[in-house]
Amino acid sequence: MNTLFAQAAIVLSSSAVSISALDYPVGITNCGVQSWINSPPQRAVTMNQGTTEIMLALDLADRMVGTAYLDDYIWSELADDYNKVPVLSDSYPDIDTLLSTDPDFVYASYSSAFATSHVNYTQFIESECDLVIPRKGENRSHCREELHEKGIQTYLQKPACELVEHRPADPSLTIKTLYDEIWDIASIFGVYDNARLLVDSIEGHFNDAVAVASGTKSDVEPISVLWLDGWDPETPFVGACCGSIQTIVEKAGAKHIFDDQGVEGVKTWDSVSWDTIAERDPDLIVLVDASWDMAGMYNGYCPIRRNIHMPSSQQCSLN
Repeated sequence: MNTLFAQAAIVLSSSAVSISALDYPVGITNCGVQSWINSPPQRAVTMNQGTTEIMLALDLADRMVGTAYLDDYIWSELADDYNKVPVLSDSYPDIDTLLSTDPDFVYASYSSAFATSHVNYTQFIESECDLVIPRKGENRSHCREELHEKGIQTYLQKPACELVEHRPADPSLTIKTLYDEIWDIASIFGVYDNARLLVDSIEGHFNDAVAVASGTKSDVEPISVLWLDGWDPETPFVGACCGSIQTIVEKAGAKHIFDDQGVEGVKTWDSVSWDTIAERDPDLIVLVDASWDMAGMYNGYCPIRRNIHMPSSQQCSLN
C-alpha cells in the first residue's frame, strides 16, 4: 500500500497554507497546536508510512534520525534514501528508543503516535499530559503540547487530528489538505523548491488518472468500489467518507460505496457489517495489504463470497 498517495495523498492553494512567516521563526498551527519553529529541524523521527514517504519525497533523508511503523514496503522510488534512515521499530518505538535519537521533530500520520497508551511520554515529561480523549472505552492522554515544551516539535496529519473539530470537514478538500501539509513541512524544513516538485508530481499523477477515467464511455455507469482493510467476521474495517480513499476513488472515475459512512465523525476509516457491504454490492474490492496485516493471511476465509453475489467457483486467493 503506497500511503503517500493511497493513505495520505496531499490542488495547491498557497494562500491557505498555515505559514506565518517566510523566514525563521516560522509559525505553524497544526490540529489546534500552535508552535514557532526557530530553525529547520535536523533530527526528525517519522511515525507511520505516509509521513516517512513525504519526508523522503521532499529529499529530507539527511534530516531524519529514525523512522517507525511502516505498513508496507517503501515506495520503490524512495527506497534508496529510506535505507539510509535507522528503523527504530516495526511498530511505535518505546520512549527510551525514541529519546535515544535525540529528536527535535516528530512527524506522525495518526494521533496514537502521541498517545501515552502507545508511547510512555509521561516517563520523559514527568507529568500527565493535558489533552485527554475518550476512545474505545478508555481515556487516552495525548502529549504534543508537552513535547513542544520539552523542545521536541511535532506535526500530525490533519485527517487524524486528536479532536474531530480540527479534522477537514469537507471530504472534497482532501487533496488540498495534503498539499497544505506538504507546504507546512516544506516551511518547517525550508525546502520550498522540493515541495513544488512534489506537488506538481502528485498533481500529474491525478491528472493522468482523470484522463484515463474521462476516456470511459459517458453512457457507462462508474464501477462501485469497496476499500477493505480489516477482515473482522462481524464488522470489517473499510474506507469511509472523509479521507484520501474517497478522493482516489473519485479521481479514478469510480463510485465509493461508503462515501456517506462516518460523516458525522469525519472518519477516514470505519467499521460496518458484512450485510451492509452485501446490500451495496460493490463491483470491485480493493484489499489493503499491510506488512502487519497481510491480505494473503485470509486465503480460504471468504465472507465476501458468502455475503456478496460472487460465483461459487470464485476463489478467495489473493496471490
